[in-house]
Amino acid sequence: MRRTILTGAALLLAVTACGEQVAPPDLPAPSPEAEQSRQEEGGDPSATGTPGEEPTIEENQEPVEGEQDSPEDEATGEEGTYVFNRYGDEDGFPDLSPTDYVATPFTTFSDMEWSEWSDEVAHGEGGVSGTWCLETGCQEDPYDVEVELGDPVEVGGGTFFSTYTITDYGDMSAKTRQAMQEADDGRLSLPPSE
Repeated sequence: MRRTILTGAALLLAVTACGEQVAPPDLPAPSPEAEQSRQEEGGDPSATGTPGEEPTIEENQEPVEGEQDSPEDEATGEEGTYVFNRYGDEDGFPDLSPTDYVATPFTTFSDMEWSEWSDEVAHGEGGVSGTWCLETGCQEDPYDVEVELGDPVEVGGGTFFSTYTITDYGDMSAKTRQAMQEADDGRLSLPPSE
């Protein structure tokens, strides 16, 4: 009988321990500034420290060095005059002195080497191909050219070259030059203005 009572008591303790709930740790109360900020943003003032919650920035807190809202700084971390490049990204991105450059829906520069890249002008040489020369096989064997980028414009907080001029066509025929000119008239693609 004694053994039965001890066994029963042990089982009762085990069952009680299994059903016991552990209370969550006490969280510190939010500061008045944080609570006011949450209320202004429409957040739940009682929700503090929950996973996935965006931290609030105090009014007098300094921004982290290097954080800026301009699109070129986010993309490259550098400043200067850019081209809007769609090489490998159909949405496009700001780019400085690209080796491969989808300049327009019709024209692509490849294997570019830039001898100058300033805020006002860029000079380079490399290959050019496009939809305007498909019948000549330029996709596999681009034309060797020298190009100048110019006419910077402000778009969406950044400065972008807006035109290109071929300064040396190499062995490109007059007919192909005309087709290239008619395709995009030397105008470079620009990012969408927001």
